[in-house]
Amino acid sequence: MQLLESRKYLDMLRAGEEDGLLFFMLQYGEQLRFFAYKITKNREASEEIVSESFYKLWQGREKAVSVEAIKSFLYLTVRNACYNHIGSSYHKTVDLREELLGDMVETRTDILTHIIYTELIDQIVAELDTLPTQQAEVFRLSYLEGLGTLEICETLGTTASNVYFARSKALSALRLIFKEKDISFYTAFLVFTFLTNF
Repeated sequence: MQLLESRKYLDMLRAGEEDGLLFFMLQYGEQLRFFAYKITKNREASEEIVSESFYKLWQGREKAVSVEAIKSFLYLTVRNACYNHIGSSYHKTVDLREELLGDMVETRTDILTHIIYTELIDQIVAELDTLPTQQAEVFRLSYLEGLGTLEICETLGTTASNVYFARSKALSALRLIFKEKDISFYTAFLVFTFLTNF
């Protein structure tokens, strides 16, 4: 059902109907803003970059061949704009002509990795709402915002031992949630928490 609905909005987008664009903005906007923020560490720049990516999608809408190609195009556009914003010479900027809305974008492994990572973050954020407020906030500040223990103490007005305890409880609860849900999410969550610095 969701695939048929997505295809309907793809057709609307290609036909120049703004509701088609709005669908993809609602579908991917939050993920893209999170993705952009992880690179730029600047919320305003991230918002602007994501908005610009949707504008570029609108400009090239007639060439969009699939929902997956749109998703890849948006991530690639955002990634390159973020690296341009921070002035990174390490990451080569890819030409973002409208032709990239075709199927060839879908094969880019690095973009797929970013998409999977961002979707995992979405799952984690959704599950944070089930945790006690302090545990959820400590986890969010620690893992998603990248703050250290002292910064979290200052932000929340609490002690280091409270931060350690809340973070430990949140990790345990989320591990259990993902283990019960799906082994692939559980494995991805373990990798995420292992690779993310406190």
